[in-house]
Amino acid sequence: MIRRRSSAVVAALVMAPVAATGVLVAAGSPASAGVQAPRVTHAAATPASSPAATSTAVPLTVWRPSTGTWYVRNTAPVVYGVSGDIPLRRDYTGDGVADLAVWRPSTGTWYVRGRKPLQYGASTDVAVPADYNGNGKAQIAIFRPSNGTWYLRGQAPIPYGYSTDVPVPADYDGDGRVDIAVFRPSNGTWYIRKLSSVRYGLSSDRPVPADYTGDGKADVALWRPSTGAWYVRNYSTTVWGVSGDRTVPADYSGGGRAQIAVWRPSNGTWYVRGFETVRFGAQGDVPIYSD
Repeated sequence: MIRRRSSAVVAALVMAPVAATGVLVAAGSPASAGVQAPRVTHAAATPASSPAATSTAVPLTVWRPSTGTWYVRNTAPVVYGVSGDIPLRRDYTGDGVADLAVWRPSTGTWYVRGRKPLQYGASTDVAVPADYNGNGKAQIAIFRPSNGTWYLRGQAPIPYGYSTDVPVPADYDGDGRVDIAVFRPSNGTWYIRKLSSVRYGLSSDRPVPADYTGDGKADVALWRPSTGAWYVRNYSTTVWGVSGDRTVPADYSGGGRAQIAVWRPSNGTWYVRGFETVRFGAQGDVPIYSD
């Protein structure tokens, strides 16, 4: 059984806010500048050819809750999951291939295709599977907002965060292990366990950490829905997307760095900056971008 930690313990272990550095000021008025009009159109969620993508590229993927169907570009659809599940495609076996998987909040059960179901977590938890120990396999893991604790299966609970924090696990130091981290909207601060804390962002911003520079380290980054602007710390500011879009940064080209990208629910279109614009999916689908 997963055990809980008191809020007092959480507060003691979470790093205190530091002096403001790299604070973002409010940007200009909302705009769609930089978002291309669709130029390649395919039937919704029908596999299509991918332009110049290598075997390491993340494939365009959507999960359709209404039918529990996975659509992975250039592969046949697979029914796996039911409405209400949370899709979590990761490499859980370490074979270099991302597995189809869902977490069912109603029962706290994980279903990884080809493996036995596993109960781990509660309905109010946030699923955060990732390779935290660097062995090439995503660990089943949850963040529990009620007590600010991380539960990585097979490890002792780790108190780190508050109830209103947003979990943002990623490999920020490039050591091959995903770091436990949270973004705190109340003060715009990122807290990265055992590494650092930095104030970067506003309460309404959406954290989008990824390796945008190709140096093997996840960058602190955010997207501002009100303006469509992406802010990558110490690197760039780019307007890409409009309010209502879903952020889906990933390495779609196989070039070793994440592309700035959005998926637009209203037309099922992926806008991948500098790479492609393609319709893949339909309104109501969930875009999957983390492999």
